[in-house]
This record gives sequence, C-alpha cells and structure tokens, in this order.
Amino acid sequence: MRILFVALLTIGLLGHSELGWSQATAPLVITDVNVITMNQNTVLRRQTVLIERGRIKAIGATGRVKLPTGAVRLDGRGKYLLPGLVDMHAHLPGKEGTLHPLDTYFRLQLAAGVVGLRSMRGDSSHLHWRDSLRRTAALAPRLYLGAPVFNRDKSYSALKGRVLLARYQASGYDFAKYLGGLTVPQYDSLLTDAHRLGFKVAGHAPASGVGGAVAARMASIEHIEAFIQAYQQDSVQLQQLARQMAADRIFTCPDLYWYKVNWLQYPLDYLQKLPGVAYVSAPVRQEWQEWWTAQNQQLPPVARPQFTAFLRTYGQAFRIMHKAGVQFLISPGDGPFVIPGYSMAQELGLLVKLGLSPYEALRAATYNAAVWLGEQDQRGTLAPGKAADLVLLDANPLENIANIGLVRGVVLNGRWVPVAQLLPTQP
Repeated sequence: MRILFVALLTIGLLGHSELGWSQATAPLVITDVNVITMNQNTVLRRQTVLIERGRIKAIGATGRVKLPTGAVRLDGRGKYLLPGLVDMHAHLPGKEGTLHPLDTYFRLQLAAGVVGLRSMRGDSSHLHWRDSLRRTAALAPRLYLGAPVFNRDKSYSALKGRVLLARYQASGYDFAKYLGGLTVPQYDSLLTDAHRLGFKVAGHAPASGVGGAVAARMASIEHIEAFIQAYQQDSVQLQQLARQMAADRIFTCPDLYWYKVNWLQYPLDYLQKLPGVAYVSAPVRQEWQEWWTAQNQQLPPVARPQFTAFLRTYGQAFRIMHKAGVQFLISPGDGPFVIPGYSMAQELGLLVKLGLSPYEALRAATYNAAVWLGEQDQRGTLAPGKAADLVLLDANPLENIANIGLVRGVVLNGRWVPVAQLLPTQP
C-alpha cells in the first residue's frame, strides 16, 4: 500500500511538469542575467549562465560563453539569479506536520524559490518519498530527513539510544532530531554516541540549556527559548558560549517568524493578507483563523507584552551571536499562517531587522544550509560544477531583502520551471 501511495505521489508531482521534462536532456542557457553567486556581496552584471545535465557548466559575460546547439534559451534581462533557498526546519505533511496536500506543499515551496527542505520530524514513509523523488527527478524540493525524534521515554536508556542511532543512520536518515525530555546524562550519552557514529544531531537545547548543547557539540540548536533564558541568566556567559558556538561551527535556526505568529504579535487582518495565503485551501485558512481567534480570546492581558519582551531579549541574544560569528540557518517553522515557501521571505526580513545584512541572510539560506548538510562542494553557491538548483528574481534582494519574494521561476536540476507552472489555481 505504501509503495502504491509513493507511485501515485510521484505521478501527481510529475503530471503537470511537461515543460520541465522537455528540457531534461537539453542544455539551458540564461542570457543577460544578473548573477548573485553567494560567494561575495556583489552582483555580476549581464552574465550568461550555461547549464548542462543538471550542473552549471559556465558563467561569463554576455557574448563570451560558447552556446551549444539546441540549447533552451531564457532571457534574463533585468532579472537576478542566485542559488535556491533551503528551509532548514520543515515539517512535512502528515500526522506530525503541515495540513497541506503534499503536492501543493511542494509546489508552493518551489514557487517561492525553496529548492531544499530539512525535515525535522522523521517517519519511515519519508525515506520512500525522498528516494522516489530523487530517482525520478520529480518537481519537488530536495529532501533532507531527520530521524524519528528522541524525547521523553520511560523505557529510554543509553543502550537504547545507541541502538536507535545506529538503526536510523543505517536506514538512510540524514541526521537525528532531539526533541526534549531526556535527563542530562542521557542527552550527553546520546550526543557522545552520535559523534562516534558521525551522525549529526539537531534539535532543542537540553535541560542543561545552551551551555549543555555547546558542551556536547550539538550540530544545530533550534528555536529561541534557550537563548532567551541564557541571556537572562548571564549575558556575559552567553558571549562566551557564542564564541564557542562559532569556533565549533554549531549552527542555530531561530524560526523567529513562528514565534511572532504564535505569540500573537501580528493582527489577524495582516496574517490573512500575507503573500501566498490565497493558495492555501479554504478549510486550512478557516482553521488558522479559528486558531488565532481562540488564542487571542484566551490570552491573559499580561501575556502579550511578556511575549514582546521575550522577543526583545532574543534580539539582544541574537546580536551577541551575530557579533561572535555564529552561523544561522533559515526557516519560518510550521503551523498556522506559516505558508509553505512564502514565509521564508518573512523570516529573512525579520533576521535582517535584527542585524543581518541582506547578503548574510541570503547566505544563511543557501551556503550555510549547504555547509550544515555537508554539500558545500555541490550546492549553496552559484559556480561552475555546482548543482543547478537556482531561483530567478525580478529585483535585487541585496538591495532589499523583500525582493526575495519576487520569484519569476526556479531552475530545478537544470530545468527551467516558471512560477505560473507551479502555482495551483487559487481556491
């Protein structure tokens, strides 16, 4: 039954991609385009980019790149080409994740320039999805899969953790996810065993806080609460921890937009007009509206200003980490009013407001993601030999980060896919 479902899933994702498939074997040439390599904070003007067999073959000034016969040509005048984005804290549709149909979820991600997803709630079905999608070069973002989560479990022991880590790694998961609930010794032994296997662990900070995560060399620390607590307890010590995070290349993924939504920092009418919300099904939009209304009614009067104060405190912690050279990852999270793909622009904008430059924010969503995933030699920058998973924009995001939302289309595995081909009919 599961194999049949995966087959149907793949057929559904490929069924409307005739244009993409027609280009699967033909070289693609994007002419007169402005290139943002993500190796430097600048724009290479009026370039020709040649793509063959899913890879960038050449980049050069217009007229200086030899074009192969039969290449598909795309006019890039006035457009900006850069590596596609990677959402590093996604929850795939299913019992643990988003409410959206899978096909819609993937298409909205691509339509917003998101070409990769790091899934944080593992399930064995995800392994079948990933392998099927990669094998068929389907019209979907590249998936990087976290294993089933480690959390509070009365039967948990160090031996059980060791066995599960080895099993998950052998099954093909890309990393382990720590959700919470283990004792400090249990957490420490889990991380020790993971390092021994060469299996990364990402997730929530342990009961020992940011200090415990840093001491155990957790690969990425998710969310903001632990950093708020660390700043409140001792901001000087947080500076030391941040320097250690930078030295040990411990990344962090704040999911700040998720907190702004869930801590009711936005009015409902603003959320209902967000870019991309029209492509969310009417039942899901209704559920989101009812959720916000209920939360707003139940929220004690003192809670909202407390949440606002927490966000200000996180801003202080963020600036400490930024100054220390901590590397950030980008994701808007998952949940009400988190629109697949489209909410990445919201997250990027929030982090720029906290102090990242547009270049630093975009590099976090491209190169940093590739480094964490161990693919920096293949992805994350726009250069000859790199994978051709790219996004084409109508305006320069280095001048205004909001321009990341002006997506004209994506190059996926070397195939040009315009936004109009990806977006579902508005409900």
